[in-house]
Amino acid sequence: MKFINYLRLFYFISRNWNIRLACFTLYHEIRGESKYGLNTSRIVNVKELAVKGDNLSHAENYQGASYFLLENIFAYIQQLNIPGGLRLLDLGCGKGRAVAVAAWYGCKTITGVEFAEELYKEAQKNITAVRARFSDTQFTLVLADAADYSIADDTNVFFFFNPFDETIMLRVIRNILSSLKKNAREVYVIYINPVHRETFLSAGFEQIYHLEKFIYIQAEIYMLPAS
Repeated sequence: MKFINYLRLFYFISRNWNIRLACFTLYHEIRGESKYGLNTSRIVNVKELAVKGDNLSHAENYQGASYFLLENIFAYIQQLNIPGGLRLLDLGCGKGRAVAVAAWYGCKTITGVEFAEELYKEAQKNITAVRARFSDTQFTLVLADAADYSIADDTNVFFFFNPFDETIMLRVIRNILSSLKKNAREVYVIYINPVHRETFLSAGFEQIYHLEKFIYIQAEIYMLPAS
């Protein structure tokens, strides 16, 4: 099954972009899935799934974030030595790829929120082996709509892989800012394929990191200091 998923992914990327990008992506998919013991490569049309909440029309299709990007951005976040440790919230966690990789880079409190039940169940399966390996890490997976999710007052790193449109992103940003009013703290946002970067910049976040490969593979990190 994994082999079929790899072929489909290669075909999808080569058809929509180019062969060079498809080869680069496939190499890192095979390496990453093997290294982290995951099964997250299959692209899924989210609009065909059962979901929590009423925001299905605002959702993007599921595709696992590039392992190349994940490893580089989590390595960068890790070396920042954020006070209180890394407390990550992945809104739109899909099958749990970023949740899993984050544990390898020192995140000790990791929460993944997913509104599609099928993807949520796949995430639970993928995190099982990671939980056993990182027994000192607290993993929480929640079946919920990101727009309505109540953000913990100690969360300091937020992760997005372009999971939804600007309408939902604005609601999520408002939730983040509401959390900061309850507990002022420095927070960071990891945003892969940052289509709606302006929503964060307009809210006062500052871009501190940018990574790009072949134009199409991009990630940024934003920071908002404690007020």
